[in-house]
Amino acid sequence: MSNETSPAADNRRTAQREALLDAASEMLMLGGPDAISLRKLATKVGTSTMAVYTAFGGKEGLITALFEEAFDRLAATELAVPRNPEPLLWLADLARAYRSFALKNPSYYALMISATLPVPASLRHSNQAEGEPPARSITRHPSYQTLLDAVEACVADGSLPSDIEAEILADALWAAVHGLSSLELAGFHISAEAAEKRFNVTAGAVLRGLLTPAGLKKLDGFTRGS
Repeated sequence: MSNETSPAADNRRTAQREALLDAASEMLMLGGPDAISLRKLATKVGTSTMAVYTAFGGKEGLITALFEEAFDRLAATELAVPRNPEPLLWLADLARAYRSFALKNPSYYALMISATLPVPASLRHSNQAEGEPPARSITRHPSYQTLLDAVEACVADGSLPSDIEAEILADALWAAVHGLSSLELAGFHISAEAAEKRFNVTAGAVLRGLLTPAGLKKLDGFTRGS
């Protein structure tokens, strides 16, 4: 009896798929789409070209999987953040988790919202509303929805203003954290300590600028440890 559907076989296929995606993400980050050769990718991972076709169906399927994997990994990172009963602390924890994801997954992070890499047609057609820029389709992904949930919780408890759309607030925070993480990965800072300090100062300043008086009072209380 074949054991191809056994748990052990499934684990091997999953591990191989992850290895192929990891290697392909590095190739794509360093050389762009033209750098991806399915034959070279198979050789790099120690498998056959047929295994790549079986897993992804071809080059476009592989690139689609890379985009999906990047956002799925970010979503998993954010979903792993405990939902603090204080929404402001939950929001701050999500910001730190975003930065942590970027630093631990630089090749995947480089794919996200990249204007220089082609968004696969399958992603455009399935996720993109008519006339909508491809990058905007991430607002329907769990990685964005988790942030939006935290922002809405802050609006509900009065820490963030209710007269500004929650999506606008979430976009502002996403842009700040994404930009800061991108600068850090690009080597802008002289050290990891300098990068972390600037991340905390800048992200904190952006958040403070959006808070209501009640939110500022609460944040100051957290800062003092009360």
